[in-house]
Amino acid sequence: MVEYDDKPIQHDPEFKGPLKNRSCTDIPCLLIFVAFIVCWIAIGAFALSSGDIETLLAPTDSEGRKCGVDSAVSNKSHLLFFDLTKCDITKKACDTPQVCLEKCPTENWVFKRTDPPETIRNKIICKPGVNVAKADVVHFEALINVAACAPMYFKSKSIVNRCVPTDFAADFITEAISKKLKQAEEIIQYLAYAQGVFDKVVSSYQSALRIVCVGALMCIIYMFLLKWLALPCVLIAIFGVCGLFAYLGYLSYQSYSETDSSAWLTVTIILGSTAGIIVLLTLCLWQRIYLACQLIKEASKAVMAVLSSLFFPILPWLTHIAILVYFFYIGFLLISIGDQKFTVEQSPNVVTDGCICPSHLNYNINSSCDPAIFNSACKENGEICVSRVCHFRGVDSPPYMKWMYLIHIFGGLWLYFFISALGEMALAATFATWYWTMNKSDVPFFTVTVSLWRTIKYHLGTVAFGSLLITICRFFRIILEYIHQQSMAQGGGQLLGNCGAVIYRCTQCLMALLERFLKFMNRNAYIVCAVYGKGLCASAGDALSLLMRNILRVVVLNKIVDWLLFAGKLLVTCTMIAISSWYYKEKEGDDEFWWVPTILVGLGSYLVASVFFSVHATAVDTIFLCFLEDCERHDGSAGKPYYMSRKLAKLLNLQ
Repeated sequence: MVEYDDKPIQHDPEFKGPLKNRSCTDIPCLLIFVAFIVCWIAIGAFALSSGDIETLLAPTDSEGRKCGVDSAVSNKSHLLFFDLTKCDITKKACDTPQVCLEKCPTENWVFKRTDPPETIRNKIICKPGVNVAKADVVHFEALINVAACAPMYFKSKSIVNRCVPTDFAADFITEAISKKLKQAEEIIQYLAYAQGVFDKVVSSYQSALRIVCVGALMCIIYMFLLKWLALPCVLIAIFGVCGLFAYLGYLSYQSYSETDSSAWLTVTIILGSTAGIIVLLTLCLWQRIYLACQLIKEASKAVMAVLSSLFFPILPWLTHIAILVYFFYIGFLLISIGDQKFTVEQSPNVVTDGCICPSHLNYNINSSCDPAIFNSACKENGEICVSRVCHFRGVDSPPYMKWMYLIHIFGGLWLYFFISALGEMALAATFATWYWTMNKSDVPFFTVTVSLWRTIKYHLGTVAFGSLLITICRFFRIILEYIHQQSMAQGGGQLLGNCGAVIYRCTQCLMALLERFLKFMNRNAYIVCAVYGKGLCASAGDALSLLMRNILRVVVLNKIVDWLLFAGKLLVTCTMIAISSWYYKEKEGDDEFWWVPTILVGLGSYLVASVFFSVHATAVDTIFLCFLEDCERHDGSAGKPYYMSRKLAKLLNLQ
């Protein structure tokens, strides 16, 4: 039995600790990364100077004016659609005149020939420039027939500055009109429901955030307990997850009893089988689980010894949020860049086209036009044209914008994965320093800071190289998915047939597996790089060789640890979901939208738990790889003592 004491022991002279003989690694990739990010930022600067996000957010009328933004309609921020039956949600188009209003209609109205002209004049809504001051009933009817004025409108509610009707039960609606409005009514109901969900998010996000903070505190307490009570905590997590599946199975069985649906029976069987399989695997792999708990316990000691490591992921997490905000904001700006497209169109139900335009303008049907020139130069009976209109058709982006989109997506992915890799390597260096320090009390207080600075100083090239591999894989998957969606939208899916669908699915599956493998290799390569200071390829080769020499330990022990940590993460998340569902459904009495903040709490709790447990996962991976290296370099003698704890060495039959 080897006795350990607090005195420094002369160990393997060939071993180079995490602070020895370092130099900059993978410099060419770092230079490429810096050059690419400079181009990415330049595209962002171009988008900030040329784009206008209000083009996307503000509603646009038929003449291309942004409601509430352009000077002509600066006091009219709401958009009204003349005829909702012309809207087709599948084509994302609404081929009906749209005008800006100061406020949405507060009552239902329909044109009737029997109404006095003065009453119609006070109620009717027409396109800008249409003069109805001297119009009679016949003139009003003619304007409605050519879609210059709205034939009816409904009491509406403003949803994202669009006037959405809230009352289709008006007395004047005929059966024919009701059938035409059926699809529009369904769309409006979805929009109204979406608005209710949005309102619930706004009203409950503060309380949801407080519950998520409780979940974060629960994660910290759980990780503290792992240092002393790893096995009980893990068992609680395992049986807590089993209890969750059993309870969900019970609820689904109740639903099956009430509805006699085979779907609920299938869900019940799946949930029950999953709980049974987890219990069975726990019993069969009990010895391995016990050993995995000791490895988790060692990782907890490392985390608690360098307590700042527990909160370090908050920094890359906030950086990720900043990157995502910048990415989407610049992306929306890039989408908004382009020229507005207007075409001359014939108004509906026109018998005689009396619109006269100067010949040099060539404003024929379907030709391009400028709305300001068209409205000032083209006249019909001395007034604005109603038989022919200059209609807004969208925004035409320049051809070079496609390349900017691609560069922007690639740059956003690369920087996002770069920050993740930087955090992983900094934590790996932290826990490697803890492991390879014989007297653990000698671990520096600012180990995380020193490790982060060492990574930035020497290994940014390796971080850029590893993140580039993941980025290329993810970028290819996104492009492949985009091509598939475009093909399906244009009917290409029928042309490709089953063979094309199989090829697409297989390619996506292979790329997903490749990405998982690259993440696994990068994670271990970062650990080796943190210890020895080698480049990515050399570190990945050493890590793979070491793992292959210990393949049984890697497959069984490491995967069990991953499952146990995932069970703890799931336990925290489900506990917070249960608390939030009780709070919003029972205490606040919300029977309709209680699930909205519950989902927010679930997502937030899982995200927070992932941040904290990622530290533990990195600690486990680092200590496990260092443990394998320790086993090969040392034999437990006085000259070559193990760096692992004596208890872990005993469990592994090394002492």
